[in-house]
Amino acid sequence: MVLAPGDTCLLYSDGVLEARGSGDFFGEERLAATLPRCAGAPAAVVCEHLEQTVVSWLDGHDHDDVALLAIRAPRSAT
Repeated sequence: MVLAPGDTCLLYSDGVLEARGSGDFFGEERLAATLPRCAGAPAAVVCEHLEQTVVSWLDGHDHDDVALLAIRAPRSAT
């Protein structure tokens, strides 16, 4: 995979998708709906926003196995 300047690649554990809030998983649809809010943000901000969203979704329920790694290609220097 080759990232274009400014693109972000997000890697995440299954714990993100399997985070169970009020009886339902966080899931791929919620993940996909969350990510556009981070468009153009630094990699650390993407991970922080997603982590906060998942923790909020959990609403105090116990959960583990949430790992996130975002890699952002630098913008061109022109």
